[in-house]
Amino acid sequence: MTNCGSGPVGETSNIEIRTLNAALANTAQQLKLTYLDTYSILLANDGEPLVFFYMPDGEHLSELGYLKWVDARLATYIKVHSVTCAGMVGDSITRRTYVALVQNGTKEATWGDLLGIKAYNMGVDGDTTADVIKRLDTLIQPDIDCYFLMIGNNDLHAGVPIPQIVANVETIVHYLKNTSGKPVVIQAVMPLLTP
Repeated sequence: MTNCGSGPVGETSNIEIRTLNAALANTAQQLKLTYLDTYSILLANDGEPLVFFYMPDGEHLSELGYLKWVDARLATYIKVHSVTCAGMVGDSITRRTYVALVQNGTKEATWGDLLGIKAYNMGVDGDTTADVIKRLDTLIQPDIDCYFLMIGNNDLHAGVPIPQIVANVETIVHYLKNTSGKPVVIQAVMPLLTP
């Protein structure tokens, strides 16, 4: 099966993802930003990703995966920081909330449905950090009071070196913070369910 990047799932290893996440956590600390560990929430006690959090491709989240992401990380942050409008920036992992159903299974979920606040879904299938940089001016909305950024998986699939991914994330963060004046939360890249 193929993913949104350039090769089959498994071409990027969870070791690479953990290495990227360590670099992103370090960057968040240096920039005095919040870093949300959205990697470990999808793991079993043995450290392996739990199959029921994923779609059959092993990369995209199932309904349970999205619910876990919200319940384990986003809902608490939103409540503690009184976020009323979120900008959800990323790739297809961010975009595909429609796999979750609301209203007794009759409506595909939006980020607003999942978070219980107004939210903009700014995820684009296949996006890399460089792609997000190209569309930065489209991400600023006056009512967003916090941006949540999860990006880097497709960069790894494409063979972009981790230092370049981190530099691009820094560019994205600086633009969003300096242009909007609002906080940016960096989220870990999620693990792949590999055979």
